[in-house]
Amino acid sequence: MPEQKIILFLIASTAACLFIVVATTPNNQYSLLINTLSVGFVISAIFYFIVVYLPGQQKKGRVYRSMERQYQTFKKSCIDTFLILSNSQEYEHREMLLDQKEFRRYFKNENRWETVANGIQNNEYYLNEILYELRVLNDEIKFVKSAIDIHEEEVFRFLNSLSHIIHRMESTKPEYDEIKSFCRFLWEIFTGWSFTDGYRKTDIVEDMVKRVK
Repeated sequence: MPEQKIILFLIASTAACLFIVVATTPNNQYSLLINTLSVGFVISAIFYFIVVYLPGQQKKGRVYRSMERQYQTFKKSCIDTFLILSNSQEYEHREMLLDQKEFRRYFKNENRWETVANGIQNNEYYLNEILYELRVLNDEIKFVKSAIDIHEEEVFRFLNSLSHIIHRMESTKPEYDEIKSFCRFLWEIFTGWSFTDGYRKTDIVEDMVKRVK
């Protein structure tokens, strides 16, 4: 609301000043006035592009790339932990597990995801490792929201919701019900599962991060 009042004030002030300029211009010098205003507009536009727009776009690009890298780092670190917990250290194609379909196929087979869940519940060290990665990811999300102005309401709401969910998950204890909820959340991230849409074709987090650009 304060921003809208400022914008309205600037518009009204500009209109008033323009009226005064036109009203006080000597006769037969309107062409000179138009020329002066046009030159001033071009100079202002160039100044805005160099000083405001270009640095803003560069900053947004850096923030986007940082978020993209952090999300990939989070997924790779967690996948390494999942492979250890499922006794799958010999699996050679770890990069392929970044793909949601391959992750779903691999960890559904031989009840590997159940083994992962049991391992998280029975070994607090690995639970804390995953929670640490989630905290780092959440810190990155908070940084993105504070560093740039996210214009798309859907993207802002999604990142805000994801941050809140992660914050809630940070208090997970190695108890059956909490681990079940925790692993369901991880399964949704790594496989694209949604109670409303089923399995998505793309990674919704990646999709939303791309729209930050």
